[in-house]
Amino acid sequence: MANFPNTRSSPLHSPIFAAKDLFDSRYQGADAVLVAGSVVRGEASQHSDLDLVVIFPKVRAAYRESFTHMGWPVEAFIHDLETLRYFFYRIDQPAGSSTLCEMVKEGLEVPTACKATVEAKHLAGEVLLAGPPPLTFEEIEDRRYHISEMIDDLRDPRTRHELNAAAARVYGDLADFYCRSRGAWTSAGKGLLKRMRQQDPVMARRFSEAFDQLFQHGLPAAVIGLSEEMLAPYGGFLFDAYRREVSPNWRAT
Repeated sequence: MANFPNTRSSPLHSPIFAAKDLFDSRYQGADAVLVAGSVVRGEASQHSDLDLVVIFPKVRAAYRESFTHMGWPVEAFIHDLETLRYFFYRIDQPAGSSTLCEMVKEGLEVPTACKATVEAKHLAGEVLLAGPPPLTFEEIEDRRYHISEMIDDLRDPRTRHELNAAAARVYGDLADFYCRSRGAWTSAGKGLLKRMRQQDPVMARRFSEAFDQLFQHGLPAAVIGLSEEMLAPYGGFLFDAYRREVSPNWRAT
């Protein structure tokens, strides 16, 4: 049986106990439950979720669900091997997201390892090793254009509210572009800075400090300068000569 760190005060609230109870009750018939996330990494707090990937021999359709069990807020992703393969290759890899792959790869097996978990981990390892596809020329152009638009909103905002709203958008899109343009996996929210640190700790520190100046003091200059630096290898800010045409079938009849 997997050895889980106990992050809660009561043994009844330990992740191993909660996951095993769910395997025996809510997920009867499953091959195994993989427990992943901050609990596995030893980073869990009193408010951390219990992140699960539940592998069945066959499901009608993959789904996710959230609920509370034994004091844990649970985020569960229910799959079989075919749906995992579809999500890995058709959904997550094209988007540059490795979250589900990493959950499977790092997940601790409850009640024990089995053929399905071995196959799932092997599949996740293949995808992680392959990495995300490189951005196409058109994708880079699109991102340059949209980041340029958002940076313009930082240059002369009418209110602090407008500044913060634009800054929030720039934070996510700029960090995502930095990771994807370097051929690396990306993330969302709090995971973005972690991804940047994996690529370049110095750039991640500069990124964090620049946005601290913006969010705390309303000073956008450092973010504008950093954005210009990140976009420079790909042609810099983009506005003039940008054009995108939609499908000619996009018309009402």
